[in-house]
Amino acid sequence: MNDFDDEPYDDGYGEGEGDQLVAEDWPTVHTPVPVWVMLAGLSAKAFLMYAFLAEHINANIQNPNRRIACPKQKAIAVVLELADDRQVATYRKELEALGAIRTEKYRYAGGMRQGYKYYVRYNPPAGYQGQLRLRDFYNAHPEFKAAAKWEGRTEAAKKSAAATVPAQGKPAPKAKPAPAREARKKAAEVPLAPDVLKVLEAFRPELREAMRETAHTDAPKTLVTAVTKALKERTAEQLVLRVKRRWSTHGYAEKFETGRLERPVGAAVAMLRHGECPDQGCEDGELLADGEPCVLCIERGKNYKADYKSARDAKKQAAAAAAARLLCPGCEQDRGTEGALCPLCVGGFENDIAGAAERAAEDVARMENPPAEWADAKARVLAEAEQARARVRREGADVFGQLLAAQFAARSAATDVHRLRLATLDADGDRPQEATTEPETAPEVPSMPVMYGAEPAPCSGLRWDGSPCGRTTEAEDGLCGVCRGAQMAQHEDLAAAR
Repeated sequence: MNDFDDEPYDDGYGEGEGDQLVAEDWPTVHTPVPVWVMLAGLSAKAFLMYAFLAEHINANIQNPNRRIACPKQKAIAVVLELADDRQVATYRKELEALGAIRTEKYRYAGGMRQGYKYYVRYNPPAGYQGQLRLRDFYNAHPEFKAAAKWEGRTEAAKKSAAATVPAQGKPAPKAKPAPAREARKKAAEVPLAPDVLKVLEAFRPELREAMRETAHTDAPKTLVTAVTKALKERTAEQLVLRVKRRWSTHGYAEKFETGRLERPVGAAVAMLRHGECPDQGCEDGELLADGEPCVLCIERGKNYKADYKSARDAKKQAAAAAAARLLCPGCEQDRGTEGALCPLCVGGFENDIAGAAERAAEDVARMENPPAEWADAKARVLAEAEQARARVRREGADVFGQLLAAQFAARSAATDVHRLRLATLDADGDRPQEATTEPETAPEVPSMPVMYGAEPAPCSGLRWDGSPCGRTTEAEDGLCGVCRGAQMAQHEDLAAAR
């Protein structure tokens, strides 16, 4: 509804000049879109989304709490001609920021899926400072006054048509008396204060042009209200400097150049607001009183950097853990097993278990009177390895743990047989003697601590399957901790055997 009456105007235009709006017939299916939503400076797709949501409202429902619209997000994307339905969130947030809709998330399908409830608002929210009526629009644009008068004549024709055509079986509403011409003159546009004009002129020309394209004016009421509020805390010169500085430092220039500045009026209002610092005397990290850096901003910057570093380290750790989960636990190589033991390592473990059984059988064969329990040493070693594997499997160990347990059991059994054979030789006095050469002494187990500090180099040790270790060490002996421990264990076994 507009505020222009149907009395004739003497504006200098002839009857055949100017734009006219003529209702050819009465609408039977229509979507009500409030004037304040139309004049709020929304983007075209956000406005279309509001109209689409409003069309879902059932006007026959008396309870306003149940007047909700729940269309699928993909349906909204089709209406807005979006390639990805996730882009609907951009225009939903734009409508929420204006106060035209309110959304609530809900769960369905047993809590497995998520949807939105859209509460459509027809009246402006409390504290709304934008244009509410068509009069406000023409007051902000005096260059369109003549068009407004022609629209008033069209409104008079529309009222006369409504009096003759029934509106869907409902009685036509009574026309409110239009204000007189003198009242319209008093409601003319109020000139802006000089300080307000100075701040508005400080905005970049390209931003003001963008505001004229979206809000049809470079001085929308929302921006004028924000400037007036900011002038209570800062002078016009300080606000001018703030606007010019934040155009670059806050990234609005880059967004404008890349086409990502979708709400020019919102960007202009954001450039006027006080920063996040709780100190009212702080101006973007600098105190107005003495020009010194703001201590609170410095501390907030440190906290932000610490939080950013913590989040970045957490991401790196998560990525490293994800990459480690793909490696084979035996050879620590990515062999496409998705963290499981690779076939090469499985074969190596099985060969080592079989080798221990063969060594036990050879020791028993060299005994003159082997014990009865070791008559079939190979079968016994394999049986003990299988028992150890089954035991850890029941405890929940994976394949790697099972093979480790079986390998340890097989080696332990083979070592027991070897020591039993050596004890038999000592009892019989049949241990061979080396008369011509000095007896070979077992290598001593290193007892002094290993010195570190050499340049990092690949470990010179070998794995259990004979392949290079591949680890990096800084020890002077060229061995990593794992290979050094294995070497010390071999030295102890040799010393015990001799």
